[in-house]
Amino acid sequence: MDDQTFLLPYLLTIIPIFAFCLILTITVELIVAKSLGVKDNHALLIVVAAQVLTNPIAVFITSALVDVVTNDMQYWACVITVELVVIAVEGLIYKVKRVSNTPWTLSILSNLASVSVGILVQTLI
Repeated sequence: MDDQTFLLPYLLTIIPIFAFCLILTITVELIVAKSLGVKDNHALLIVVAAQVLTNPIAVFITSALVDVVTNDMQYWACVITVELVVIAVEGLIYKVKRVSNTPWTLSILSNLASVSVGILVQTLI
């Protein structure tokens, strides 16, 4: 079996999963941003860009952890660590780009909502 034959089924499986996670995250975090008073279209576009930057990396890392960690506590400790890094990166983006008067609150609440919805969807699937 050559590399292309192996890679194609993997990509056909993983791309829809990553796309679903990204679309779900963008939707949830835009709802949170709007509910916290972010109305400017440019600011909302930055929220989307932050998700495009951070979400695929976070999903990749947390997906890869399933094969590496030995128990649930290790897995969730790693997930929390990844999410804290995402909160820091997005909060910094929101602060530098002046997306919100409360960039850290926006980052924390939007990521808490996004992770909660993601866990809920994961348990329902």
